[in-house]
Amino acid sequence: MAVRCVFPYIFSIFMSLMSSCLLPGTALGISEGAAFLKQINRHTYPDAHEVLAREIETLRFNQDGTYTDEDEVFITILDEQGRRAEKVQSFYINNHYGTLKILTFEVIKADGRRLSVDLKRYSSTAAASMNSRMNIYDPDQRVIKVFVPDLEAGDSIHYKIRRRQFKAVIPGAVYAILMGQYVFPVRNYTFRLIGPSDKKIYHLVKDPVAGAWSFSSKKFAGRQSLEWRFSNVIRIVPEPSMPPVSQVSMRLLFSTLPSWKAVSRWYFELVEPRLKPSADMIEKVKELTSHSRNRFEKLSAIFYFVAQKIRYMGITEESNRPGFEPHDVTLTFNRRYGVCRDKAALLVSMLRIAGFNAVPVLVSVGRKLDREIPVPYFNHAIAAVLDDSGRPEFFLDPTSETSKQFLPDYERDCSCLIADKKGADLCLTPAQVPERNLTDIHVTDSIERDGDLRGKIRVVFHGFADTAIRSYLMMCSEDERLRSLKRFITGRRPGIEIDNVDWSDPGDRSIPFSFGCNFVIKQALRHINQEGILFFPFSNLEAIGILDKWVLGKADMTNRHYPIRLGYTFASRITETVDLDTLPAHIILPSPYSFSDDIIGYTTTFSIDGTRLTIKKTFSLRKMEVTPERYREITMFQYNSKYFPVLPVVMKR
Repeated sequence: MAVRCVFPYIFSIFMSLMSSCLLPGTALGISEGAAFLKQINRHTYPDAHEVLAREIETLRFNQDGTYTDEDEVFITILDEQGRRAEKVQSFYINNHYGTLKILTFEVIKADGRRLSVDLKRYSSTAAASMNSRMNIYDPDQRVIKVFVPDLEAGDSIHYKIRRRQFKAVIPGAVYAILMGQYVFPVRNYTFRLIGPSDKKIYHLVKDPVAGAWSFSSKKFAGRQSLEWRFSNVIRIVPEPSMPPVSQVSMRLLFSTLPSWKAVSRWYFELVEPRLKPSADMIEKVKELTSHSRNRFEKLSAIFYFVAQKIRYMGITEESNRPGFEPHDVTLTFNRRYGVCRDKAALLVSMLRIAGFNAVPVLVSVGRKLDREIPVPYFNHAIAAVLDDSGRPEFFLDPTSETSKQFLPDYERDCSCLIADKKGADLCLTPAQVPERNLTDIHVTDSIERDGDLRGKIRVVFHGFADTAIRSYLMMCSEDERLRSLKRFITGRRPGIEIDNVDWSDPGDRSIPFSFGCNFVIKQALRHINQEGILFFPFSNLEAIGILDKWVLGKADMTNRHYPIRLGYTFASRITETVDLDTLPAHIILPSPYSFSDDIIGYTTTFSIDGTRLTIKKTFSLRKMEVTPERYREITMFQYNSKYFPVLPVVMKR
């Protein structure tokens, strides 16, 4: 699901650092020619599609956080896949903060010929399309695209750019995440950082590749120079469902910010003056909460008003810190529209009117930030309500206009930072309690004299399980809904016959979505011999809920080098009650079994009360992301238990 985020400046800088397979850079002229390109071919890089042959970058910054960043890049194309990946180069810029100039752009052919690219003919500048997709108009957010003509395998793209940052986002601060490893090999990348000698620079090479990097520094004439060299860096081979490459690759973090608390204080000072409510807002809060019976109902009434009645759209027209600074809440309230930071600020202000300790929150959706060095690459804004001890009690995203959830699941387990006058540390939005995303199946059945099992099924969905099934069914016709709901049962229990399917209205969000049906399983009893019978109950399923196969099915590799991002926590539960009244027998029940740790939990229990046999089976996935070291816990669970089917019940006459 796409996240509506509106920090275009930070996103543009991050994209410019990583766009089209180029690493973040600064340009120094290379005077000795490009003879090194002959070292890059199919023999030296047999598995690559393209190679970063050389990049030399220098960033010179000032006390106020302004800087000049120059970059020279050589990318060699080795095959058709590499050509397709590199045939368009994109450079992002926010004109409110800086400028970007392409100094040189050429193609170096395999025979050494240099063909200059006519930028007037083969480049274009336009508004960043990501903004229009998010219903935002920002005339200063631009992308420069260069179309590389007649590019062939064996060619090298060579360009130089100069970026001038004439206004710092955070006054006096310079920071970045620079990738030293990517999905293509890096032959050589040098980054130099030059600035005032009295400016403290915090830096770290994270997830380093042994022997592939070096660092040196020196001071001269009131300046300091720090240099990192990345050489002969092996490429990352992406794995399915892994976190973003920028989160797991070797990367350089640097910042002049002393801590995340400093960022928290800065954002507090930026937003707080915008939160003053109007008399109309105060009156609206009174109206919304007039019939609320408790604190939670007050919170819900205000949240749903901002989420559903304040339209998500905007025009970036702030003068101070566009991309971070919200409009005055009174303006957003009167207009009835705004972007994420506007809606979050309005929600905070209205919640404060109602007596809640509400605060703005910055969030990084899609990529976890590194705790060690404060590089504030946030791309979204939400709100939080703090409890009496100052800890987050609720996180709320009012841009989620149609969801019943305060915080969508795709924004959970994400890096976040609370705006606080004293400063707060980087933390994570909490993973959803698995039982909130529950698929709950209730089965009542009985064994007929002919050995058939006949009964009724009712399935109720909660949380994201409810959102997932509801979202799909709302796009279907009545016939398609019927077929889909039938498949939910028949796909999990081969040989079952169902009829009389009914379901609730997918468009009614006031109640959890549910459906039910009648069923029969022919010959659910199997004779061992004249004295013994095996009974296979309905609950002998390979997967219970709607999320089981989809989420756990992502674990389809034997081993992994990188974490697996499962994306959701969830729980599934089935309770089957079997009427044994027509089949008097001595029942031998399987032993109950269970397992529980911080990743997975499951139980199966059997009990008899009079002539009723009850089988309960539960499963919960408790982690959204699992490390490679613990990945085998999921695969072993799948292999050993096939999602823990129920063993047959033995009956003796």
